Amino acid sequence: GKTMYLSDSHPSVQKIWAFDYDTDSGTPHNRRLFVDMNHHLGRPDGAAIDTDGCYWICGNDAGLIHRFTPNGKLDRSLVVPVKKPAMCAFGGPNLDTLFVTSIRPGGDISDQPFAGGLFALRPGVKGLKEPEFQG
Repeated sequence: GKTMYLSDSHPSVQKIWAFDYDTDSGTPHNRRLFVDMNHHLGRPDGAAIDTDGCYWICGNDAGLIHRFTPNGKLDRSLVVPVKKPAMCAFGGPNLDTLFVTSIRPGGDISDQPFAGGLFALRPGVKGLKEPEFQG
């Protein structure tokens, strides 16, 4: 695609920015606010894009994976059994599984025994194939 996203999870920011991306020069430009996560549960963390152009992002500290439409509107949120989902990526033979990693915090985690786990969700959509690194 031609859009690049940047999520800033710092507690004083919590915003997701979109940029137009020049694939020839590798230069982002035209920064604009995509989503202000201060209006949603969880801090923005890792994300993936589906074939509808929707943006899936982990809501860290909230135990949620949010799906935003291409115009930045919340479409839905999926619950995961941990407080700190960290990164999501589509995979599997048909790219229809959303894999989610999570953070295992230090200290007592008896209230979240699955913290640090990897989860596989079936959200009913397919992800975009990621381009291979060209060196």
